[in-house]
Amino acid sequence: MNTAYFGDGPSRRGSPVRFLVAALALAFLPVGAMAQTPPAESAPAVDVDTSIPGVTEEAAAPAPLTTTEEPAAEEGAEEAHNPFSIQGMWAQGDIVARSTLIIMIIMFSGTIYIAATKVIDQNILNGQVKKLGGFWEAGSLDDGLEALGEKSAFRNIAEGAVAQANSAQAGLGARISRGDRTSHQVGIELERVNTRLQAGMAFLATVGSICPFVGLFGTVWGIVNALVRIGLTGDASIEKVAGPVGEALIMTAIGLAVAVPAVIFYNLLGRRNKSISDAARHFAYDVEKLMASSAKA
Repeated sequence: MNTAYFGDGPSRRGSPVRFLVAALALAFLPVGAMAQTPPAESAPAVDVDTSIPGVTEEAAAPAPLTTTEEPAAEEGAEEAHNPFSIQGMWAQGDIVARSTLIIMIIMFSGTIYIAATKVIDQNILNGQVKKLGGFWEAGSLDDGLEALGEKSAFRNIAEGAVAQANSAQAGLGARISRGDRTSHQVGIELERVNTRLQAGMAFLATVGSICPFVGLFGTVWGIVNALVRIGLTGDASIEKVAGPVGEALIMTAIGLAVAVPAVIFYNLLGRRNKSISDAARHFAYDVEKLMASSAKA
């Protein structure tokens, strides 16, 4: 046998078996390389010196890549640009819309302030009404005035009647009878009590009657802006008219929200005013008759 092809001598490097093995290796090498696909977005390996105290492979490992929270940001932007919110109305509204909103806020603030102060004042007057019984049970006029209290509105009625009954007039004033002067002074003090009771009631009546129309004005103005925007752009999509329509709806809601409490407070406070006014009128009438009978005596 010829050792040039199958022997173990130096001539073996040229055998066809070696060429066949080399050809097969070159043929299957690209397939193996393509089969080993690297992991997507893998972090580069970092050599960590774990011999340093306190350093471990977990602590030195690179942090995984994180993505920004785009849905949360988009949600916040959507809320900020919501045309149906008060913030969106203020940002997109013109000077007329903003002025209308400010007027209604002032009306609402005034309604709450007047309602709170009126309730406090009415409670004070109701406490003074309860002391009227002590006036009539007193043995003398001075004791009756002391029973009413120094700052009582009903004491002013009694003191005015007493002052006119005991006063001496000269000149033309002497021609008016003492009873007429007493009756007139009692009427003046009674009107002061009624004026105190009616303080702020006109504001509540005004807010309750005109605030819905103020909100309606804001509604009309928002619709006009929507129509103008459609005419200028030629686009009637919801993106173009959502802002003005949102302003219109909010103005209507705010107008009703301000007017309804004003009407409720006006009716409730007016009913309490009537009971106090009736008590003051009855007391003034009795005091006037008391002074008249004392003068006759």
